[in-house]
This record gives sequence, structure tokens and C-alpha cells, in this order.
Amino acid sequence: MSFKKRVIYAPLLGALTLACLAGAAHAEGEASTTTSAEVDGITNVVVKGNRKLSGATAVAKEQAEYGNDVQVISSAQVEQSGAVNFAEAVQFLVKGVNIGYSPDEGEFTIRLDGGGDRDTLVTLDGTPLYDRGPALENIWGATTIDQHMIDNIEVFRGGNSLYFGSNGGIGVVNVITKKPDGTRKGDFGVSYGSFQTREIWGNYSFPLDKDGKHSIMFYGSMLATDGPRIFDPAVFTDNVALSGGVQKYPLNKNDIGIKYLWQIDENTELRANAIYTESWFQDPFPSGESYSPNTLRYPIFDVSFTKRWNDKLFLEASAYYSNPKLWNAEVYPEICMIAAGCVDPNAPTKTIPKGAWTGAVEPGFGHGFGNSNQYVSGFKEKGATVRATWNVNPYLELVGGLQYVTYADDSDDRFAIPNNDSTTTGVFIDVHPRLPFSPDTRISLAIREDFSDAFDHKMIWKFGVKQPFLKDFYARANGGTSYSLPQTNELYINNPRPTTATAAGFTVIGNPDLQTEETETYNAAIGYKHDFGKMGFFAEVGAFNTEISNRIQTTSGRPIIVQYKGVNTPVDTYFNNSAKTIIKGLTAEVDLRLGEQWHFNIGYTKQDASDESGSRKGLQINETPEWFAIGAIDWTSRDKRLKIQLLPRIQGPEWSTGGPAMPGTAKPAVNGIGADSGVPRYRHNFGDYTVVNGSVTYLLGDDMQHRLQFRIVNLFNEHYAERYGYGNNFYGVDYNKGLYSNTDDRYFYGYEFEGKPRSFYMTFATKF
Repeated sequence: MSFKKRVIYAPLLGALTLACLAGAAHAEGEASTTTSAEVDGITNVVVKGNRKLSGATAVAKEQAEYGNDVQVISSAQVEQSGAVNFAEAVQFLVKGVNIGYSPDEGEFTIRLDGGGDRDTLVTLDGTPLYDRGPALENIWGATTIDQHMIDNIEVFRGGNSLYFGSNGGIGVVNVITKKPDGTRKGDFGVSYGSFQTREIWGNYSFPLDKDGKHSIMFYGSMLATDGPRIFDPAVFTDNVALSGGVQKYPLNKNDIGIKYLWQIDENTELRANAIYTESWFQDPFPSGESYSPNTLRYPIFDVSFTKRWNDKLFLEASAYYSNPKLWNAEVYPEICMIAAGCVDPNAPTKTIPKGAWTGAVEPGFGHGFGNSNQYVSGFKEKGATVRATWNVNPYLELVGGLQYVTYADDSDDRFAIPNNDSTTTGVFIDVHPRLPFSPDTRISLAIREDFSDAFDHKMIWKFGVKQPFLKDFYARANGGTSYSLPQTNELYINNPRPTTATAAGFTVIGNPDLQTEETETYNAAIGYKHDFGKMGFFAEVGAFNTEISNRIQTTSGRPIIVQYKGVNTPVDTYFNNSAKTIIKGLTAEVDLRLGEQWHFNIGYTKQDASDESGSRKGLQINETPEWFAIGAIDWTSRDKRLKIQLLPRIQGPEWSTGGPAMPGTAKPAVNGIGADSGVPRYRHNFGDYTVVNGSVTYLLGDDMQHRLQFRIVNLFNEHYAERYGYGNNFYGVDYNKGLYSNTDDRYFYGYEFEGKPRSFYMTFATKF
């Protein structure tokens, strides 16, 4: 099935729906279901019990009320964790999260409950940071989040694409940032630590008129670090190492922004935000690049409007625009391929033997320096959502809305990407019946119809139910479906690598026949919450089941053959796996508060994720831990000024596979569908480790407005890997001498993306 199809819009259906419905969320005064274990101003909020959730968005309250597992992390928790980036914060504070890629390298994704990059949607104040995959390579949207501007992190586990759109099939991580509120206030902070890490940040908001109806906030931050070692120098291909591949991994990131509030009246407000983020980082891999700096620039503009018309009707509308762009240089070692040897350009009387590095480097296609051979890659995305809640009567509430999203590749024309502009219009309705014979029962039944020029139309659904019983117990369940469109690079990438070392000219090419990936997931749990005077106890045990169809994967190690300059050339491409991926999991959480001084929390996730059939049946999929647990131990002094925290993360087996498939086990993709991806040749467990972070915080000032913090990362200096990759000796001396082929075991090797060793950070921050 071709990805490009005719466009179908839904203006009439959307207009009829909105005319009938309207609305968005519950008013602050309405009942919501939450538990909150407070430890001297630091609130570990899990939305499940029977209290109101202060600070959470209306959507979070509603989703918790109707059976979703919703966890909310406060700004105070993020501050006490001392996280250097957003990935560190969620990796140690959010249950069920595994980080993809390498946070200390400046590239990472957030994954919930065994899913991949495309199954967990990360949003920033409702703006999706999903990577549309422009022509050059991926853009890592979550890396742009400034952890110092976080007000709340709302985590929705279970299918949540109904309100948020595609790519929320396993969960959504919605980051809510600090905003002006008509008062005069500000934050300022500085930090210094290991690897020459320097950081400064701040925000200041103030009213523009005496009544505070108009107010504005300016904010920004700057981070610079040499970065920890990512790869062991011993694992680099010899010629890559000689050409400069072994190096530090510096990261520089800065952002600047402005926010505006117009409080039209007590029931109506208009907000606007503009932010510009730039990051610079390096990512040369052990088997390839000699030098690989990246520059990412990511502007976002968003606006929102909310109005409560009366006790029954509430309206919420929002819109956004983003245009991330990536500049990437990649240079590779030039290899002598002449049997008699090559003349050394730096010493004409010297001969460089065949297979050795010549002393020169050459850029990859579109990855050079300067406008002539460095091509910009990016995309433009616009979106708008209108959502409303209508309390029809005591027995029925209706939520309805319309969402419009359009994006287009914004890469250099020399990439020759076809016009793949995509527009999706979604219309949804969520019915909340209230049972007169069981007033505490919460039921949500919802459907959404999406109309797109990518797939004509598609219906997704969602349900949720929550039932309290025996006073302090409850049962909840939810389920839903979602989908993910192929990314632009998966469809059309066509980037050759330097060809001095081999006639094979390409690393990977796109597949324009890819189909949409489909997700169906279910989540259920039983919980208990009770306060015993100054002691509070919460516990929950749950399970989830997810099926992913048409999963988009690469033929890595199972190449197809194309003609390149008259030569049959093996290349990798993308395909839809014909075998479903089944993810079954168990979850457990315990939260204990002992008075005002002690707080303990632990969250456990076990996940069995594998293909349901084929040669890889029963093998845990890559980069999905079989189990892991996170925890928090908090102690606060009686005067509430001294706080000590330990954040352990215990990770079970986590696997990576690489190299070609075992002979006879792989079946190539046919018309975009892969019959069998084959038994992997190499398989490595890079999990089974425990990392503990700790912090000591002291609050000064009459209002405890000044914060001094000492933080230790990886307290016990555990050696571990954030990720495990596979490389080859494409640029190796012996391979290019012809001493072995690319099917030999000597050609392939694995390497760790090393985790951060023990490191130390000092922070001073103040609120004014």
C-alpha cells in the first residue's frame, strides 16, 4: 500500500460535533481522584486516590477519574532530584520509563511500558515533540525540554491517542511549564559539576497593568559540558581511531523564551508562548565517523484559550507551530585502496599501504561543511485542537473535540525528498455515563475518526472505568488503539556513504510502500490508599497487554540488493514486520509516608516483549528491559530546611542484537511487509545493574527561598551501559586489505554506550 493517498477532510462532521458538544475539562472545584504523599513541600503525586490534585491539568484529572494510570511529578521533585537534563529526571522519577539512546550524548527518547520511540508521545504544554524524521537523520525533540521550567510532568500510561493524536498508543508524557499568573516573581540558579558542567538559568514574570490582567514572563537557560566518556577507546575501528574518532562528547544547549497571559475575566484566559532552543553536540560512532558535530535549532510558538461558560460548559482551544532544523557534519577516514600503496599527501616520499588511513577525511553525502555540501534537514508542523466538556445532566457528561495537524518536510532540496506533506483531521467524542445506582462508578467510552491524506481515514477507540470498593480500595482499567505514520526518512532517505573503501555506496534507503504501524493496548490495576493519622500508605498492583502490528523495522543484517553505478549493492531499508509484537507486563507500586520526615516509594515494572511468531518468537525485543524498579527515599529535618534524598534504579536484563541474520532464517520484505526478520547473529545483555543518585539540599532565607544543593550521580560508581550498539570494520585495515570478508566474525563487533560514572554537582538557586 502506498503511503501517499488522496486527502479527505472532515469540516462538516467536525462542525456538527462541536455544535453538539463543546468543552474541555473539569473545573478546579470538581471532584477528582488523587493521592498525594507530601514530604515538607515535596509532593510525590500519583493520581489514584480520593483527594484533589493541585496543579494538575484538567485532562490529567479527568483521565485519572476515568480509569487511567496518571502520575504527576512536581517541579519540587525535579528540583530535588537535581537532574541535569529531562531524561535524567524521568528516568529516576517516573515509573515504567526506559530511556532510549544516550542522554549524556545529547540524544534520547522516552519509552513507556515496553514501547519504542513511536509509542510514547512527549508533549510540551500540549505541543507534540514527536520526531517526523526529516531527510538527514532524526531530530530528538525531547532533548529541547528545559528541566528548570517544568511545573509538572504528567504521565498517562495506557493508550491515550484519543485526545493527544497519533503516537500515544502506549502512553503520553505531557510536560507543563511555569507560566505568568499576574504576580511579580522570579527564579535564578547556577550549577557547576563534573566534566566541566556549567549551567545558568532563570525566569522572571511581572504584570503589565495594575490589575494584573496582562502579565509576561521572560525565561532562558544555558548549559555547557565536556560530557562523560560515551565509548571505550578500545572498541573503535583502527582507522577511525587514527583519524580522530576517539574524542570527548561536549554538549551545549541554550534556550530563550517569552510567555504572555491575558486574564480576560475570572472564567476566561488567553495564553501565548514563544521559545527558541539550540543545542550543539557530537556523536561520532566507533565504527564510522572521525568527526560528527550536530546543531539543532528548535523554535516553538503556541497559544491557548480557555473559557468556562457556566457550570455545565467549558471550552479549551490551542494551536502551535514548530520548525526544528538540524545541521550535521560527518567526515569519514579516507582509506587507501591501491594494491601498490598510496602517496602520503603530507610526505610525498612516503607510501601508505593498502587498507590504511591516508591521512585525509571525506564528508558523507550532505554532511560536509559550508553551504555547498552541508544540507539542512528539518520539518514544519502546525496543529490546533478544540475540546469541550458538556455536563448534560446528572447522569451524562459529553466530551468532544476536533484536532488538526499538518506537517511537511523542510529539508534541503538536494535530498530529493518527494512532496510528502501530510494533513490529519481528527474528530472525537467521549461519553461519560453516570449510574444512578452506583454514583461513584466512572465510565468513559470514546471513539475518534481521523481523516488523512496518508491513509484516507482511520478509527481509533478508547475506554476507561474506575470503581471504588470497601472504602479504601479501587479497581481501574483502560484500553485503546493508536497508530503511527512512517517517518520521512523511513520513506525516502537515500544517503550514500563515502565509497573509497568499497563499491557499496549506501548505508540505508527508504521504502515508500511502508504501512502505518498499529497499536492496541489494555491496562488494569487494583489499589489501596489509607491515611493513619500522620502515616499514609498507598499500594497498587496492575498489568498491561499491548499488541503492535506492522511494526516498522530495518533490515539491518538482512540487506536487499540495488543497482548503484552499475554494481549490485547490498543496502538496508525499512519494512513492516508481519509478526505482531506482544508486550505483556506487570506493575506494582508502594508509597509510604511516616510523619513529616520520612517518605518511601518504589515502583516495579516487568515486561515480556517479543514477536508472536517467526524466528524471533520468544526473544525479548531490543532495548526493552525485562524488568526494572525505581525508588525514592526522602528525609526532611523538623525545621524543613535540610532534605536528603536517594533515588535508586535497578535494571534487569536488557538486550541488543546485531550483525546479519543467521543463514536461512531471514525472509526479505515483500512490498513493504517483512515475512521474517531472522535469528540475530549476535545478542548481548547490557542490563543487570543498579544505579543510585543522591542529593543533599539545604534551604536558606526567611521564606526558605534560597536553595543550596550537593548532588552525587551514580553514588556507587557502577559501570553500566545506557545502550548497546553494533558496528563493523568497514574502515578497518585488515578488512580493506582483503584478509577477511564482511561475513566474517571479525568484521562485526559490539560496544557500550557507557553510563555516567560517579560525578558531583553543586547548585545554588533562589526564588524572588
